[in-house]
Amino acid sequence: MRRPLLALFALLALLPTARAGEDAMSGNDGLTGRQIYDKVLANRFDRSRQKIRLISGDRAENAQEARMEVLWKSWRDDKDQPRNGVLSKTVIRYTHPFDLRFTAYLVINNQDRGDDQFVYLPSRRRIRRVNLRGEPVLGTDFTFEDVVPREFEDAHYERLPDEYHDGAPRYVVVITPKAEANSEYSKLQSWVDRDNFVVLRTQYWNRDGVLVKEGIAPAAEVREFSGIFIPMHTEMRNVLSESWSKLYVDEFAPNVDIPDAEFDPRRLEGH
Repeated sequence: MRRPLLALFALLALLPTARAGEDAMSGNDGLTGRQIYDKVLANRFDRSRQKIRLISGDRAENAQEARMEVLWKSWRDDKDQPRNGVLSKTVIRYTHPFDLRFTAYLVINNQDRGDDQFVYLPSRRRIRRVNLRGEPVLGTDFTFEDVVPREFEDAHYERLPDEYHDGAPRYVVVITPKAEANSEYSKLQSWVDRDNFVVLRTQYWNRDGVLVKEGIAPAAEVREFSGIFIPMHTEMRNVLSESWSKLYVDEFAPNVDIPDAEFDPRRLEGH
C-alpha cells in the first residue's frame, strides 16, 4: 500500500502549482494587454546598431539574400516624453547585394501624426519622401513596418487567454493599429514570453481582414544583452503565397553612441 499512498501525496503536492498555472493561463495575474505590450516595448535599449541578414525563398526553392545595417534611437527625453513630437528614428542602409549598396531609408516615428519616411537611391542620386506602408524589404516577406521597431502609442492592445507556444504558456495580445499609424495591417496577434516579454509569434491580418503572414522567433535563439532580451532569428511565412523569409541578427551593439545628426535626411547620402 505504500506505493499508492506515495503517488497520492505526489499528486496532491502538484495541485497548488496546477491551479496557479491555470490562473496565469486565464489572465488572472492582473496584467492587461496594454501593460503586457508596454513591457514588450520597454525590453529595448535607448539606441542600437545592428547588422541584419535576410534570406527569402519560395515554393520553387529560389532564394536570395540581402544585408543591411539598422540604426535605431529613441527620441524621448528624460521624462519619457517625445522630443518635438518624435518618438523614435530609424535608419536602414543596404550593404548587399551590390546593386543595392548605399540605398538608405529613414523612418521618423511621430506621436500624433503619420511617420515621415525618406529614401536615398544611389542610381538617382537624390533623397525623396516616400510612403513605405506595405513596401517589402528586397522582395522578402518582411516589410519595413516589420523591421522598424513599433511604438506603444501606435495601437490599441487587448489581452486574450494565454496559450501554449514553443513548449510554454505565453501571453496573447491582439494589436489593433490606430488610423494615424497608417499601418498596412488591420490587426496583429502576438504570443509573448511571460518571463522576458519577447514576442515569439505574430500573425498579421491585412486591411481587408485576411490573415496573410505569420512570424516565428524561436525561444531558443533569444539572447540577453545586459538584461534586455533580443530575438536573433525570426522566420516569416506568407500563408497565401507560401513564400518564406528568414531574418538573422548577425551583430547587435546596444546603447552605442549615435549622434542625432545621423538621422538627418541629408545624411542618407553618406556612405
